[in-house]
Amino acid sequence: MRTQSRCTISLVYRICVSISLSAVDDLIARYGAAEQAGRARVPNRAIQAFSLDVFQAVGYPHRISSSRELWRYHDVMQDGRLEHNLGLLGSAMDGEVDLVRRAADAIVSFSVSTFGFASAGKDMLSRAVYQYSLLASVLDGVPRPWTILEVGPGCGYLGVLLGLAGHRYIALEASQAFWVHQSALLQHVFGEEYSDGLVEDRRRISHLAWWDFCSEGSTLPQLTACTANHMLGEMNPLALRFTMQKLSSTQAVGTCIVADTLGSDRLHSDIETTAVIAETGFSADEVKWRSWLFRKTDGEAKVKFFKPDSVTTLRALIFNMPLVRPASSRIWRLIRGPITSNVQSRAKRAGVRDVMATLPSVESADHRFRSGTW
Repeated sequence: MRTQSRCTISLVYRICVSISLSAVDDLIARYGAAEQAGRARVPNRAIQAFSLDVFQAVGYPHRISSSRELWRYHDVMQDGRLEHNLGLLGSAMDGEVDLVRRAADAIVSFSVSTFGFASAGKDMLSRAVYQYSLLASVLDGVPRPWTILEVGPGCGYLGVLLGLAGHRYIALEASQAFWVHQSALLQHVFGEEYSDGLVEDRRRISHLAWWDFCSEGSTLPQLTACTANHMLGEMNPLALRFTMQKLSSTQAVGTCIVADTLGSDRLHSDIETTAVIAETGFSADEVKWRSWLFRKTDGEAKVKFFKPDSVTTLRALIFNMPLVRPASSRIWRLIRGPITSNVQSRAKRAGVRDVMATLPSVESADHRFRSGTW
């Protein structure tokens, strides 16, 4: 009898996963049709601008053709950085620990129903928690709910945090694979509150298709803030300039953009990236090493670089040693804890750490591949 019950549960489980994957295949097909129609409405330079230069330069796959490929995008870009990301957190804000728990539960539920394994995407989720805390600190005292535009949302976990906190959220994504993951996730978490942006139907949680963003005369709602993490320096300069000009022309003076680093400097240095942003009317302030706050100004836009302390200087030296630069990130992760951690900071972030400790311990496939355990 018990064996029969287990078989029934397993069958129901497989059917649920099959239904979810079928919905993802429908998403892929609808996106492809909408993008093809959208490309016909924009100039060649727009298509060139949003063609994802860095992904193409390094060979990173940014399109999928089947739902069976989607699992690869569940916990990426922060491979093995859970402890590092937790180390960035300061004191938890009111309700933040409960918010992280709710987000983690929602992501686990999504992974189980869509991929057949239980994962909260802890590496990427922990970074999204840090990004949420950066945004919340900048907007401290600003009336809620906020309206936030995120450019390049990656796995989509910051959107889950913002949505569960009751805010209005708009996602702008040029990568088809990441768009599909974000859309499937946000649909799972928010249901009727979410619009995928393939038809004109703006809801509390929405996607904005890149081709609609580039359409002639397109506009944006008044935003509380914009966030763009690990990607502004990776944008084609045409796309960066167009995006910043669109924000400058549609948003009020004082509107800010929070950037948890500018991303890879493989093609464009931070100096080059911030110069383009300043030319569009946004002041640029590196508030911490590689962490930026841009604010629309009606005066001269200036760029202010961070003045590093001794620890940051040591890190920069390690990163830029010519013979070991490919391994410098791993070296820094090994030595950072003993250099920068202390009992007080660990106590401050204990609540979020406790939540992470209760989640399924699933290392991402990318991390296992890179560490040789795949």
